[in-house]
Amino acid sequence: MEIKLKDIKGVGEKLTQTFRKENIWSTYDLVLRYPKLYENYSISSLYDVKDKEKITVTGVIVSQISFEPYKKNMVRFDAKIFNQKLNIIVFGRKYLAQQLNMADEVVIKGVYNLYQKTIVASHVIKKEKHQEFKPSYQIPNVYDQTVSNLLKTIFANKQVSVYETIPEEFIKRYHLPSRLRAFEMLHFPKTEADIQQARRRFKYEEAFFLQLRLMSKNKDEIKRPEKALHEIEVADKIKKLPFSLTNDQLKALDDIYQDFSKPHVSYRLIQGDVGSGKTIVAFLAMYVVVLNNEQAVLMAPTEILAQQHYQNFVRLFPELRTVLLTRKTANKDKIKTAIANHEYDVIIGTHALIENDVEFAKLSLTVIDEQHKFGVQTREELINKAHYKDILYLTATPIPRSLALIAYGKSRVSSIKEKPASRKKTKTIYIDVNQQDKLEQAIQKALKQNQHVYVVVPAIDSTKIAENIITTYEQLKQKFKAPIFVLHGKLAESEKENVMQDFIETKGSILLATTVIEVGVDVKSATLMVIYGAEYFGLAQLHQLRGRVGRGSDQSTCYLVSQKSDVERLNLLEQIDDGFKLSQYDLQTRGPGDFIGTLQSGYLNFAFLNLIEDEKILLEAHKNVQELFNLESFEKDKRYKHLHKFIKDDLKI
Repeated sequence: MEIKLKDIKGVGEKLTQTFRKENIWSTYDLVLRYPKLYENYSISSLYDVKDKEKITVTGVIVSQISFEPYKKNMVRFDAKIFNQKLNIIVFGRKYLAQQLNMADEVVIKGVYNLYQKTIVASHVIKKEKHQEFKPSYQIPNVYDQTVSNLLKTIFANKQVSVYETIPEEFIKRYHLPSRLRAFEMLHFPKTEADIQQARRRFKYEEAFFLQLRLMSKNKDEIKRPEKALHEIEVADKIKKLPFSLTNDQLKALDDIYQDFSKPHVSYRLIQGDVGSGKTIVAFLAMYVVVLNNEQAVLMAPTEILAQQHYQNFVRLFPELRTVLLTRKTANKDKIKTAIANHEYDVIIGTHALIENDVEFAKLSLTVIDEQHKFGVQTREELINKAHYKDILYLTATPIPRSLALIAYGKSRVSSIKEKPASRKKTKTIYIDVNQQDKLEQAIQKALKQNQHVYVVVPAIDSTKIAENIITTYEQLKQKFKAPIFVLHGKLAESEKENVMQDFIETKGSILLATTVIEVGVDVKSATLMVIYGAEYFGLAQLHQLRGRVGRGSDQSTCYLVSQKSDVERLNLLEQIDDGFKLSQYDLQTRGPGDFIGTLQSGYLNFAFLNLIEDEKILLEAHKNVQELFNLESFEKDKRYKHLHKFIKDDLKI
């Protein structure tokens, strides 16, 4: 039973109205209003902090204290903060060199640099042994002390009902405080450990119910016959390929074959960094399906990419009956009839595959390339045409493991990080917009060698962004005599395809484009990428654009051109070519929405759980929910009644 706040001693009409504006109506609502921070403990994790944000943290000094008088009396040392080692820099505080020692526990206030892993501190003081933790609620027009006094009254008089949500076996297994005790520890901590224990409990709770919600939607698996894996034929095919598969590719292939050997349909995400070779893995999966006398289909987001996939597949698997179906395909009706009669084993195409009159004889595997480029409805329309709904999603946008776990489940994600040994690393160079002589020379050299050049800008036309299609086209036309092709999102699909095809067929040419070339363009003679206004793009997006070059045997280069002081972030891109690492930086600065667009946003609104830092908690919760689902008594056991209600009614906890 909920008790209204207005019935609590000390809450008058004015305070009642103030709380109601914040959607706080009952004592339970107030208990759920967690402190935003504490006076002596401002953040709970560095993963919650944005670049250049002011923070206050506690840490332990783990290095000698250095003093550099020639650098504005700079004091420098390393400190361990939330299990990370950061370099602390303090200017004009010479006395700290004498006051501080290794192993001292200190409170540090300053500006956090995400990319350099430093804090430029304004204050560093030794942490007092007996510190009072004063919660800060940040409720407009209400003093923190007022909130604390009310909560003391509520807890003391037992004027709130707090029910346990986590099954008892998991509370005992992980030594979690009860839900009631965790609330008390959050609102009235006596030590830093109290705060951490309470947060640990609520992180697990959020992870548990997230997994319960997601896994319950996929609990009922559709039965189908197990597929024969044809190990001898596959091994022979792999030996005959004109290149060697990496260990990651072989592992991903094994994951898919394990899925095929089970008596129910599967779906799997194959995520690979740019140039890692996801497509051949999908091709070999399609090969096994055909050996089982079934059909496989691959849908690509663009006509050009579909054509590239078709040409590559026919070259590697000439013995299979393969057809291309796109908007431009001639004799469509004849081809559609042949597909329905199983005269083709492999069908590769675009959105044309979802047309109503496209039917399959025995479609068993659906491969969707760059799956985030298709709407949910488009994907479903193709999947629903299948006889058996085994699905492979391919993406070159690396998703941090914790996000992949949320979206697809632990056992349904295969990551390809290794790149073929023959592929050269693309050089990445960051330059200021005023230092373009070297860049122009590089473009001239590439054009003289009949190579292709990409120039990417962040806007088509803008009064706010100088680097746009309109202005950059005029500049390129004045400086270079080479053919210049223009590609952007406002062009019709047919125009985009024609422009791209003309660019590919014209050696020694420039393609000026927006981010429409981010995915699915494979031009082996493209060796130079120039990205103007690099400060407007996320790291993962810059990495994707960089991946458009370096796809042939020649050395390739990517220039990042910026007008703003973006040195740390763009220098990071110079040093790191691992898209998975870069995606983690993007997650910290841009949030999870860029990675999982199809997941309901409400699932990601966590008060405590952090999607990078708390991966272990997510994995444990996933394992625990699976453990419950495997219990024969789960459906009938009264102890789990509230969990079934949560699943059925999609309730909030």
